[in-house]
Amino acid sequence: MSRILTTLIIPVLLCSCASYSVTEGDIQSYLDKKTKVERTVGIKGVAYANIKFNDITVGIGRVSADRINLDAKSKAKVTIYNQPSQELALNVNFSAIPYYDKDEGAIFLKNLEVENLDIQPNNLNVPTKALLSPIVEMVGQFLLTRPVYRLNEDDFKQAALKTARPELLIKNHTLVVQM
Repeated sequence: MSRILTTLIIPVLLCSCASYSVTEGDIQSYLDKKTKVERTVGIKGVAYANIKFNDITVGIGRVSADRINLDAKSKAKVTIYNQPSQELALNVNFSAIPYYDKDEGAIFLKNLEVENLDIQPNNLNVPTKALLSPIVEMVGQFLLTRPVYRLNEDDFKQAALKTARPELLIKNHTLVVQM
């Protein structure tokens, strides 16, 4: 009888105090593998922009205690009527609140905000931010609908947390998924 109780109690105790830390590097690696964003906006022949976001740097709790920040560096090719195409460097800083989705077993973002948008060189004869803002919004929607990290079902601790209703906290620049 005591063996049965021990067999039943040990997994419950392990799960009840389980936690898993997701570092900036973990999220960075996940996004590097899973997130390549390319978007276009505008009307060809009038005003048209193609942008690729593929260099994203992650910070957890660095700008605000409850937010993740994502610095996205990219290149954009902008073509405007009667002007030669121009390459622009586009740097966007987003911040968002992380949350855990039990059904997906993954961490997502919500309440995404554009903290900073820097465009270099900014010497087009039209408002560049007005042209590129729709792309930035599309990238933001992309980030809101894709996980920034997914728990690994092959890891016992992560699998145990995935099936529970864990709490997500930011501590010491890491996301702590805990019971």
